[in-house]
Amino acid sequence: MAEYENIIYEVKEGTGGGVAYVTLNRPERLNALSKALLVELGDALETGAKDDNVRCIVIKGSGRAFSAGYDMNVQSQGSPNRDAVTMITERPDGTSVFIDWMWNNPKPVIAQVHSFTLAGGGQLALHCDITIAADDALFGYPPARYASIATNMIWPELVGMKKAKQLAFTGNMMNAQEALRVGLVSEVVKREDLDEEVWKLANTISKLPPASTRLNKRAINHYYEAQGMFQSLEFADNLMWASYSASPEALPHGIQDVNRVTAEEGMRAGFQYMNDGYTEEDAIAQAQMKRPDRAP
Repeated sequence: MAEYENIIYEVKEGTGGGVAYVTLNRPERLNALSKALLVELGDALETGAKDDNVRCIVIKGSGRAFSAGYDMNVQSQGSPNRDAVTMITERPDGTSVFIDWMWNNPKPVIAQVHSFTLAGGGQLALHCDITIAADDALFGYPPARYASIATNMIWPELVGMKKAKQLAFTGNMMNAQEALRVGLVSEVVKREDLDEEVWKLANTISKLPPASTRLNKRAINHYYEAQGMFQSLEFADNLMWASYSASPEALPHGIQDVNRVTAEEGMRAGFQYMNDGYTEEDAIAQAQMKRPDRAP
């Protein structure tokens, strides 16, 4: 078994077979998806896929949140050539990896989410087959505020065109009950019941013949693939790289400006610059951060 620094991988024995738990383990950064974490996540998901004893896989987050999104360094480091052509043709790791890791994983993958499930964290959760949310979960795509493209083309399939545009045009967040209402998640449970409810679901899945879940997953996935979802994902990815390569003169308040502030004043200042002017819209998130009953 590989030794991981940014995740925890363990297998719990269920009634019909193993349930692999992959825990994002950067609680001090609200489990931001760093490059190192993503490499380990991919390895762990491949390990679960190849283990004949594993019947399904659960992805969860340690500490106060599931994941606040990509670590800013994933988008700002390792890209000295900021022209769109280079960025598109080199195809740096993006949301397409989630297709290989979860969508094409032969095992059912469950996202167990709580608190902040934003941007890349939301993309990770929503590419899973089932998403079970705690009642304190928050979803949204705040990077729209620096002209990032919401490349998660599962959004329109789940919530419909109108709600997908509202999320992409505002960068605002929605709570768990709203996410359930519009079809973004499978179920909402109390935070204190989240572990138990996900285990019950995973254990039930473990009882089914593995071929049954594998074939049903392929059948359902094929329907959406036939609608051109992956072509739309690639198109959105290309638009994102075009946005990220734009100069500050061409795209004010874009990622180049955010990176500049981050480099000069630190990560907190970069986030503050990105979200400056959205105090009222982000009141729900500020309240979540201040809740005294949440462990650090």
